[in-house]
Amino acid sequence: MNCGWCKEHVELYVFGELDFDQEEKFEQHIQACAECAALVAEHQTILQLMHQAETEMPPSLLAECRSGLHSRLNAQQAVQRSWQGRIRELFPDWSRLLRPVIGFAMLAISFYAGKQFEERKSVSAAGVQTARIRTIQGTGNGMVQIVLEEPRQRMIVGGLNEEGIEQALMVAARQSPDPVMRIESLDLLRNRCSRDDVRQTMLQTLEKDDSPSVRLRALEGLRPCATEGNVRQALARVLLSDVNPNIRVQAIDLLVDRPPAEIIGTLQEVIRHDENDYVRARCLRVLSEMRASPGVF
Repeated sequence: MNCGWCKEHVELYVFGELDFDQEEKFEQHIQACAECAALVAEHQTILQLMHQAETEMPPSLLAECRSGLHSRLNAQQAVQRSWQGRIRELFPDWSRLLRPVIGFAMLAISFYAGKQFEERKSVSAAGVQTARIRTIQGTGNGMVQIVLEEPRQRMIVGGLNEEGIEQALMVAARQSPDPVMRIESLDLLRNRCSRDDVRQTMLQTLEKDDSPSVRLRALEGLRPCATEGNVRQALARVLLSDVNPNIRVQAIDLLVDRPPAEIIGTLQEVIRHDENDYVRARCLRVLSEMRASPGVF
């Protein structure tokens, strides 16, 4: 990755059109190259100014266009005896041509206004769930900034208590191809695991994500809910099946925070089958503290 390539592709980077590997190499380059970093900042400023210059369509525009179309159609009868009506009688061909043109124009305006309104409405709430999420960033004041990948990037800013923001974070935690974004989403959700949907997202991530770093983040986020039955069942499955020993050790720590008798069998199973000496030693220590046998007789 060199300056020439970065300058040639800076617009694609700013608009989010590079693939994941190209974008990662691009960002590594601009971290070390002040000239290219300044060029990116300049393009991002221009893009931000373009977004600020956008004009929001008023929600009432669609109804106003339709009302105007209805009024114009009704007015045709009223002007038949006026001087405009007499001109149309003198030029019948022009009259027949203009009527469908005017009607089509009004219909096109109504359709366009409705389409714009619906697109903007979808971004503000439910559409956030299905749009491709490009970046997620906590702003440090209880707000979240989400950049959506549409024909052009769009930024959404809102609080964690907003349904659209929370749903977007859960979708990113489960589906984003970028493990860094999945970790960022889990970090922002970690204080909300008391909610069933958030807890289920963390449990799914803990058991199914292919990145050990992401699974560890989900495990940490579940710590406040470690006494819940479904959480403890998931922790027991992770202890028996996760390939990462660090995750298995962390699962032990959460399970024995308030150790009920049913985890004894799980710990004994780990001692019999786990290949990691430290994991087995950790289970032996816990069983010893519980005054339980390390084996089944």
